[in-house]
Amino acid sequence: MKILKNTLIISSYVLLVALFFGGGYAVGRMGTQSAEIPVPENTPAAVETVTDSIAQSPVYQVIIENGILKIYKCIGENKIVITSEEISESVFPKSDIEELREGVEFERLEQAQQMFENFVS
Repeated sequence: MKILKNTLIISSYVLLVALFFGGGYAVGRMGTQSAEIPVPENTPAAVETVTDSIAQSPVYQVIIENGILKIYKCIGENKIVITSEEISESVFPKSDIEELREGVEFERLEQAQQMFENFVS
């Protein structure tokens, strides 16, 4: 008899807790609408928009010009100098300096800054 009583008490507590949280969830969701997310069609205009946004993502370039090491932020044809510092080209290997004269491009600014710091420090 005692086992049955304890089982009923525990079952009622579990049921009350489930109703409490279920009711709270239902009340919290009341008034919100499940809006459908529009899925863009694979039209040429949509493809061009995606292509344009990819083409316009910035590229960071580390380059040496006249003894000055620079980081450029390049978006399309626009180049903006982020930082620059004068360095001595004679202390670095010739292959590294030649590579820097052509410019080294990175997708992330952190990578460009790391290379810049390697040459400056």
